[in-house]
Amino acid sequence: MPELSLVMIVKNEERQLLHCLDSVRDIVNDAVVADTGSSDRTVDVAREWGARVMEVPWTDDFSAARNTALAAAAGDWVLHLDADEYVDPESARAIRRLLEQEDLAADAVEVLIANYCDDARAWRWQPAAPGSPYAHSFSGYIPVPLLRLFRNRRGFYYSEPVHENITQSVAERGGRVLPRHDIVIHHYGYHQESQRRGAKAELYLRIARQKRELAPRDLKALHDLAEQALACGLTDEAENACREALAMDPMHIPAIMTLANICLNRGDLAEAYRLLARIEAAPEAPAHVSIGLSAIEYREGRQLQAMSRLERLLEREPHALLARLYLARIYDRFGSPDRALRQLELAHLSAPTIKEFKERLAALKQRRNAEQYFQNGMAPEALETLVSALRLDPEDPLIHNDLGVVLHALDQPAKAAESFRRALQLAPGLADAEENMKRIKNKG
Repeated sequence: MPELSLVMIVKNEERQLLHCLDSVRDIVNDAVVADTGSSDRTVDVAREWGARVMEVPWTDDFSAARNTALAAAAGDWVLHLDADEYVDPESARAIRRLLEQEDLAADAVEVLIANYCDDARAWRWQPAAPGSPYAHSFSGYIPVPLLRLFRNRRGFYYSEPVHENITQSVAERGGRVLPRHDIVIHHYGYHQESQRRGAKAELYLRIARQKRELAPRDLKALHDLAEQALACGLTDEAENACREALAMDPMHIPAIMTLANICLNRGDLAEAYRLLARIEAAPEAPAHVSIGLSAIEYREGRQLQAMSRLERLLEREPHALLARLYLARIYDRFGSPDRALRQLELAHLSAPTIKEFKERLAALKQRRNAEQYFQNGMAPEALETLVSALRLDPEDPLIHNDLGVVLHALDQPAKAAESFRRALQLAPGLADAEENMKRIKNKG
């Protein structure tokens, strides 16, 4: 029976290491834990569990540390995990069954890493299965296929000082790769990035710059630099790296998505649209491409075109939850608040922990309550409710328009005009806001 070695590098992971180790207790024969300088009980936890612990000096190179641990692995196969990861029981059994196949024609296995987070605007994010016991407090995850299981003593090694991977060496040695995306490694550290943004981000940026210098024509190195520079607020450096990548490969989807996001953030809708349209028809294009194009069309006044694009997308991919938010905005604007409400309810039901979905739904309900108050002659109550709704969804042009109507009724024309102006900024051509603004001007 083939033996399996677990290989890890860790530092100050006493809180989550045991959870990770226990998840593979029944399938590994050997565990090598390389510690890069822990000051907590990480080493004790690993030894008490039964792992062999190595002390590895940190040199700002994840691959170097990983390769040191790999050299000590005794098994026929190697499984790479991080301390904030977990292998569910079904996936663990699948790994063991796979390795026991006598005719297994594979040297490395590509599994799926589920990076749990609530960042629904991330272009690869997708909702977790309803009731998933592995999602913990998150509504979704970013799936990333990676080689994490491979034969030992085949000359495979990790490369790249950050975002290290063994893929390149497997390819160089003609290794046969088996995709098994039903084997899932659950990753819970993704949400911690914001908490550790400072020192860790600077370290990753420094390493990414070094990697880019060593491999100036490596597309992945360029995009890694762009992503890390953007995380550090260095937009110009990120944009330059994306443009270098696209000069080499105009259809490089990660670089296009990052550059389009940069363009959107600075208001360059035309270039963002051109970038996204370039890859919309590509088989591997994520749902966020169509969502981004629809958002631009909406902002430019092409609401019907945006609506059609979003409806087509949801027919193909009903779990594209961000599309429901944009579609709700369009339905609402065209006088179908019930249809808008339904889209928001579906989004919130699929991702109950995402604040934006919950607040958008609550804001729409409050706005409709305020409209009812106003129709019943209760202008002060309508005003209070609209102000509350606006805190939840400041980008809703209909809330601003309704607020202007109520303010005008309460004899506050200047504030009413400002609300109508804001409604028109958010939704150019909004007929009600234009008519309301004309009335104020004519009256003045």
